[in-house]
This record gives sequence, C-alpha cells and structure tokens, in this order.
Amino acid sequence: MSHISVTIIMATYNRAKLIESVLDTIRLQTHENFECIIIDDTSNDDTKEVVTKYAEGDNRFNYFLRNSKYQKGLSGCRNMGLDLARGKWVIF
Repeated sequence: MSHISVTIIMATYNRAKLIESVLDTIRLQTHENFECIIIDDTSNDDTKEVVTKYAEGDNRFNYFLRNSKYQKGLSGCRNMGLDLARGKWVIF
C-alpha cells in the first residue's frame, strides 16, 4: 500500500474481551486503504495478545503501548496515534 487514505486511531485499556469484535468490524470494511493504530494505555489484561493476533495477520493493524512521552488517558493515546498516523484523513 503506497498511500494510506484513512488512519483509524483507537485508544484501549483493559478491553481484551471487547476489542476483538471492534477489530473484526474494521477489518471487514469495504474501504481497504486504511491503517488502524491501536494505542494501549498500559492494560493489565490480555489486550496486547488479542490485538497482536490481528497485527500479525493483517499489516493494516498496528499495536503500540503508550510510552511515557504521552500522558496517561484518552488524550495521551490519541496524541501518540496522531504522531504515528500516515493517512490523509484521521478518525478516532
């Protein structure tokens, strides 16, 4: 994919039991020229394992653990995602 048109930024925290259905929905969209950046706000459940499974199977999905440069919480995760985004348009 040479040019990504849409970047989807998802912040997550302890959502291992819910995030799979959201990622399935994103994966099944008819528009395929996207990237999905998942920023984990240091979850202590199996969120990393669930999301990593998607990232390994589909290069449009990327998992990142929020680093200390960004503040904890939704705004810090979104800001990190914005710094990583490559798409022409961004959606949260």
